[in-house]
Amino acid sequence: MNETTLAKAPKILPWLAHKAGIDDRRALTLWHAALRHAAHAHAPETSDYWQAAMDRLLELIAAESQRADVESFGWRPWARSLADVWTVRMDIFDEIALAPIRAWRILGQNLRQPLIH
Repeated sequence: MNETTLAKAPKILPWLAHKAGIDDRRALTLWHAALRHAAHAHAPETSDYWQAAMDRLLELIAAESQRADVESFGWRPWARSLADVWTVRMDIFDEIALAPIRAWRILGQNLRQPLIH
């Protein structure tokens, strides 16, 4: 998105688009549709106008995400969750891998017999 377009859109829009799995251009189109919807019900630039626009945007993004899920015959949510697994930080995987080793060390220390001289 270019800077002038982003200045008019909410700053959370790219994050919402990423979470829903839609591109930024489509999210911006949905934002403009939400603004048009809010303009029919409220006076522009009022708090009710912005609240209605955000509510409508969230509805449109949810509907767009569901539409894309249906078009993929159920593969899209699975692929997105798999992609999330690959983006997990590696130190989390290290901790998971080292947990059994640490547990065995702790158990081994408690099971040692004291040396008798």
